[in-house]
Amino acid sequence: MKHLHLASTVLLAVLVSSSVALADEPSAPPYDPGAATKIFSAPRPTEPIEVPEVMKIPYTDLNTDRALLSLYDAPTRKRLQEAQALEKAGKTQEALEKYQDAHVHHHLPDTQLELGFAQARAGLFLPCARNIQAVIAFWALREYALHPVEEVRAVQIYCARHVGTVALRINIPDVRITVDGELVMDWPYHDEVYVEPGSHEIKAMASGYWLNETHVDIKAGERKELRIAMQQRVHAQYVAFPAAPTNISINANLSRASKDDPPTWPKNLMVASGIGMGLGVAGLAVGLVLVNNAESKSSAATWTGVAAAGGLMTGLSLTGLIIGLANRPEPPPPNVIITPQFAKGGAGVQLTGTLE
Repeated sequence: MKHLHLASTVLLAVLVSSSVALADEPSAPPYDPGAATKIFSAPRPTEPIEVPEVMKIPYTDLNTDRALLSLYDAPTRKRLQEAQALEKAGKTQEALEKYQDAHVHHHLPDTQLELGFAQARAGLFLPCARNIQAVIAFWALREYALHPVEEVRAVQIYCARHVGTVALRINIPDVRITVDGELVMDWPYHDEVYVEPGSHEIKAMASGYWLNETHVDIKAGERKELRIAMQQRVHAQYVAFPAAPTNISINANLSRASKDDPPTWPKNLMVASGIGMGLGVAGLAVGLVLVNNAESKSSAATWTGVAAAGGLMTGLSLTGLIIGLANRPEPPPPNVIITPQFAKGGAGVQLTGTLE
């Protein structure tokens, strides 16, 4: 009995000392169900990025918790791991194909970045710059978690130093851009196009617009701004004409000498004046008729100008006819009939007569 009391006392002392030791240790943090989301949405600084002239692009650790959360598809993660092993073994081409296969299998921003980073390590700066550009343009920052945005930007700047950059400014959206026949972008989703150093043919195409073709010479690391003004293929303007046809007839008697008489100088003046008067009257009539049917101030101003020009031409032509008639021999004169015609859907001028 004595030994039993002694054992109980020792056990109680051990339990008390253990409780004191546990109380001195910090308690574990409570479980946070939003911890995975915080990994992706943590704020990232936006200070200017300094990129060295020679940049060593590290491999991504694909076994971290962040990688397991981002690359939740096991076959995709396995492909990336195999690609890394091939790249480290010096089998660059096979590694790039495996990276591409992983990106095609699971189209994620992180798989595209892994492909772009591998291309940068292989010296393929143009596809690297384009892949990173696509990730930045189409994905939000929280959607690629394996690399901080500063690292992504730094690799993009590093690749851009080895290629040319064409900054596009186009007057309409939804324009397809090709470089040397290769479709590279739809503007304005990308405002910059990366190209190899050298001379390139850049074409801009849009439905309903004329093809715009430009040649650009660019050097490595150079950035050129290219402004493109797309022009519509068809410009239609509708003018309302009266429902019933309207005819205006003008008779002009042009005297001519006998065939035996030598020609005199007013003949050419009279012919030109007669034609000019016809055109002038036609312009005056068209302008006066259509100015009343104009639907806007700009159209009214245009047709007023046409009428004014027609009236001026009519006055000058009439003066020429008077001078010619005063200096020509006596008739017989030919008869010229000038008939401007207007109808709904069209307009024209008819000249009837004989000029010799």
